[in-house]
Amino acid sequence: MNMRKIAIGLLAFALVAPSIASVSLKDKKEKKPKTEKKAKVDNKTKTGKASSSNSPRKVQTINDVEAAILGIEKIVSHTLVEVEPIVQQICESQQTKKSVCPRIYVGAANAFWLKSGVSDTTYALKYIDKAIELDPHYSPAYMLKGDIYKWADDTTVAVNYYKKAIEMAPNDFRTYRKYASFVEAGLDKVTERAFAGDTEAQEEVRKRRAKLENIYAMAKEANPTFPYNRDCARLYAAYGLTTNEIQKGVQLYDEAQKDSLEADNYTSQARMVYTFVDNADGNTKLQLYTRIMNICDSGLVRYPAYYYILSTGADWANRAYDLVKKQQGDALYEYKKLFASRALEYSETLIASKDTAITDLNYLNYGKALINNNKLNQGIDVLKELLKSPTIKDDQVASAMGVISNTYKDMGEYDKAETAYQEYINTVESNGKLNYFHLQNYAAMYKDKAEECVGMEQVAAYKKAFDIYGQAAERFPDYADYGYINQLQLSPLIDPDQEAGVGLQPALQLYNSVSANASWQLMATRYLVGYYFNVKKSKELARKYFMRWHELDPDNETVKRNIAILYKVNL
Repeated sequence: MNMRKIAIGLLAFALVAPSIASVSLKDKKEKKPKTEKKAKVDNKTKTGKASSSNSPRKVQTINDVEAAILGIEKIVSHTLVEVEPIVQQICESQQTKKSVCPRIYVGAANAFWLKSGVSDTTYALKYIDKAIELDPHYSPAYMLKGDIYKWADDTTVAVNYYKKAIEMAPNDFRTYRKYASFVEAGLDKVTERAFAGDTEAQEEVRKRRAKLENIYAMAKEANPTFPYNRDCARLYAAYGLTTNEIQKGVQLYDEAQKDSLEADNYTSQARMVYTFVDNADGNTKLQLYTRIMNICDSGLVRYPAYYYILSTGADWANRAYDLVKKQQGDALYEYKKLFASRALEYSETLIASKDTAITDLNYLNYGKALINNNKLNQGIDVLKELLKSPTIKDDQVASAMGVISNTYKDMGEYDKAETAYQEYINTVESNGKLNYFHLQNYAAMYKDKAEECVGMEQVAAYKKAFDIYGQAAERFPDYADYGYINQLQLSPLIDPDQEAGVGLQPALQLYNSVSANASWQLMATRYLVGYYFNVKKSKELARKYFMRWHELDPDNETVKRNIAILYKVNL
């Protein structure tokens, strides 16, 4: 008889027989499991356990076997009392098919453990042992037994069964991976403590990582096709504690067989390289960013539409472009072209894919990439559309508006730039994230505008920048000296004769500052001498500024001579 019909018939019988359905399996008295550590393995409830791998080494009439297992799972999941005889009958019906007998018994064991609602380890272990009796070399039986003992926290016994599974199937990658996942369980939490400075946790991370490498080495020895370098690289990506360890992971990825690499391995390696960027000097930063681009390009050859390579690649390329965009030189020009073109290629491919994972950040990077490739109006349009997104985050709003403002400025459309900048400042201020440099960039926009104007329009632009620097100094005291020196540098462009005293207040602030450097104080002192002596015509008011000038610039003979003439003091 077809096994699917047997399974369905027995299931129907189990569901309608009142003598069977009257008592829940949860209420029956359970036997003590035949285990090496009985106190640990019992029929406690567990949810969410992953099913063990039960694939037979040789499969015959697989549809019938799988149908039978499905029937067993349904019978067991209905928590009927004394369902075991029915399960036994189904399993025994397969005994004439010797090559699939272990599979049916391991399937039944898995059902009792995972589908019964009470994690029935008694029957689970009984059926595992039956599978081993039928085929002592059947690796999935030992693997499932290891899983049960792992769940019961009996690690010593679990390890022994995992090792037995490996012994029975030394060429099966799954046995090594199951054992490795057991060793790796919880290592992420240990690593968090290790990064926080816990020395014992650091030792534990390295110990378990070495054990995992050893498991992979065993797999490689048993089967030369095992991706040893790739899997070890993953370990260092996840559990590398030092720069040397991260570098080792990068090298392992380089040495891995290219056909063994999966899509996320490329982003993993690129992320590891990126960790070195912050502490690198300028030239090294460029080399690191170039390497990241090369890794992304290699990944896209094999996985041309993989979201994370395209997404993070565009982000890294834009960051690299920001590093060099204002620098000059032929070599840097080539880097600019490389980073700008890569960011746009990645972004355009990603947006065209219509991947459901696409986020506002992807559109932000797309808009930036367009602008960096001189597609200014198109980039502005993308960013303006992004600002309408109901899910956009505050920092993304600020970033998009800042890019729009700067782009209008670069296009020479200063009226639009002024409006955009003011909206930008209001936005970051409303988010509580306004800082000195936002205002400094705002003021710089007016300085750029002034350089393209003449007459009173030019003076008005310089005055606007001057006022913004003053606001920045007042609102952010830690950066006040920067605001005052910028004001003082602008004052001769607004008030060339010092008649209006435009630079007086910033000069006094710098003169009295305990944090301003000597060159800034000297500039302030020279302004004050000129203002009080030439404009106010007061030799006495200018005296202390003359003397301070000499302190800051003791080799200036002109200052010495003026002090001797005006104040009869020989220095």
